[in-house]
Amino acid sequence: MNEPHDPLLDLLHEDRTYYRGGMNPPIHRTSTFAQEDFDLMTSGQPIMPPQYIYSRVANPTTRVLEEMIAKLEHADDAIAFGSGMGAITAALLAFLQHGDHVLCIESVYGPARMFLSALTDRMQLSVEYFAPGADLESLIRPNTRVIYLESPTTFKFEVLDLPKIAAVARAHGIVTIIDNSWATPLYQTPLDFGIDVTLHSGTKYINGHSDVCLGLLAANAEHMKTIRPMAITLGATSSPEDAYLAVRGLRTLTLRMQQHMMAGLRVAEWLSAHPLVTEVRHPGLPTSPWHELARAQMSGWSGLFAFSLRAAPEGAPKAFARALKLFAIAPSWGGFESLLVPIAIKPNEPMTVRISVGLEPVEAIIGDLEQAMACYGDFINKG
Repeated sequence: MNEPHDPLLDLLHEDRTYYRGGMNPPIHRTSTFAQEDFDLMTSGQPIMPPQYIYSRVANPTTRVLEEMIAKLEHADDAIAFGSGMGAITAALLAFLQHGDHVLCIESVYGPARMFLSALTDRMQLSVEYFAPGADLESLIRPNTRVIYLESPTTFKFEVLDLPKIAAVARAHGIVTIIDNSWATPLYQTPLDFGIDVTLHSGTKYINGHSDVCLGLLAANAEHMKTIRPMAITLGATSSPEDAYLAVRGLRTLTLRMQQHMMAGLRVAEWLSAHPLVTEVRHPGLPTSPWHELARAQMSGWSGLFAFSLRAAPEGAPKAFARALKLFAIAPSWGGFESLLVPIAIKPNEPMTVRISVGLEPVEAIIGDLEQAMACYGDFINKG
């Protein structure tokens, strides 16, 4: 695993001249900006920061967040969106045209798969899903335009060989896009491996307080020339208020991620030793088939992973869920609170759940899981 570092250090002490000495940027609650340069308004050229014309295009508060994300991701620029799906759809639509072919990791985020499915009908796209370790060279077609990635992947938490994929894609002129929400730019910077575009659901760890829906996208200047016009046209722009809250979240990202990593790994280790647990999917565990690759590409782990329990009679999953006191049964992840959501639940089959380890004391998290699993085990014993 790479040596940990804190790329946020410089960002915590940025130049505050623009803020008039304030520790935080002001929130620019405005839709439009008055222009002093008449010729600029009539030139027909797009007006971009440090000039502003309309908040759908750019806003000074939002630009603070975008510049921070660009630096963290080692990118030339970044764009903030109103949701993670805003970033995903803008990136895909920017590079895809009618009749193109897309290669996508098979265990991709569900709404992203739904969007690709919609495009197959409306744009006659051909979408091919591949497993980690697949021979991408053999899957590439003359019309392959995008390779869409997650690493680690949704629900399965598989790790992809990013430098290898990037090299294959670049040899064929294919754009690579990755969802980097799990690791955050603190623990993984895909552009350093040759990936072209990196995305985030900023709703998750970047913001970290479960009070914002946010998407983020970072890339080099050349790819931004293609992406930004699409993003502006789609209008899925982040509000200045949400951008401000995300900047606030970034102030504590290092500390929060350290706690998520420590607690998540301890919970994963505890689960691995539990007699009711049949599998734990966490790339930070030495038992994970992806562990060595993860260590080579990431400098740390988040607190999101999955585990499976032994098959139990009908009623056991509900008993497990009802017994939880600290965990909430809810979608999303990356906030301060511990969450749990079912992945696969069928009577008399193993139950698999995704767990997001929050910032509560790790002993309390383990204790809550322990008593809930005792209820689950009672159903097995009765059966």
